[in-house]
Amino acid sequence: MSKFYDSISDNYEDIFQPNDKQINFLEEHAKGKILDVACATGKVAKRLQDDGFDVMGIDLEEKFVNKAINENKIDAKCMNMLDIDKLRDNFGLIYCIGNSLVHLESSEKINEFLKKCYDKLDTKGNLVIQIINFYPFLQVDDDYLGNLPTIKNKKVEFVRKYFRSGDFIRFNTVMTAGDKSIENDVNLFPITSDELVTLLEQNGFENIKIYGGFNKAEFDKENSRPLVLVAEKL
Repeated sequence: MSKFYDSISDNYEDIFQPNDKQINFLEEHAKGKILDVACATGKVAKRLQDDGFDVMGIDLEEKFVNKAINENKIDAKCMNMLDIDKLRDNFGLIYCIGNSLVHLESSEKINEFLKKCYDKLDTKGNLVIQIINFYPFLQVDDDYLGNLPTIKNKKVEFVRKYFRSGDFIRFNTVMTAGDKSIENDVNLFPITSDELVTLLEQNGFENIKIYGGFNKAEFDKENSRPLVLVAEKL
C-alpha cells in the first residue's frame, strides 16, 4: 500500500463520505453494469448497490479492497486502473472520482486509461471523472499554490494544501485524529480540463460535458474547484 493511503486508511471513511448529489449524478448516468475505478473502501459503490445497481469496484490498495468486500459487501478486486482491459465484463458506466485519475503520472498514462475505458464501455455507455480543477493552481507564480477547505468532524481533521513540484503538484495533507497527527505528501499530475477533453475526443468519446461539481454547477476554468466530467461512447 502507498504511504499516503496507508497513513489515512483507518480513518478514510471518517474523511470521505458519499453525498446525495454525488450519488444522484452517478445514478443519472448509470446504464447496465457499473465499474468504480479506485473504489477505496467501497462506500460509493455500496450506496449504488443498495439502490439496486450492479456494481463492481477496483482499487490498487489491498487494505481498501478487503474493507470493500468484507465490510461494505461489494464485488471488488485489487487491480491497477491501467489493467481494466483484463476485466471480463463491459460496463454501462465507468466512474473514477475523488481525484484518483491524477495519481497517474503522465498524460500518456491518462490517455492509456481513457482508451481502455472506451473499449470497456457498452455502446451508449458513460464515463464520469471527477478531479480537482488544476488550472487556477497552474497560474500561481509561487511554490505554494493554494488549499482546499479543511475537512473537520467529530472524528478527524484533514488539511489539504498544494505546492509546485516540477511538472507535478505536491499534495500535502495533515490528518489529525484524537492525539494522532500524520503529515504526508504525494505528487499529482495536473491535467487541465482542456487537455482532458482533447484526450477524450482523440479516443472517440462524444457528448462531453464539464461541470463545476456534482450539483451540475457551471464550470468556470478560472474559479471552479471541482471538475466533474461526463463523456459518452456512441
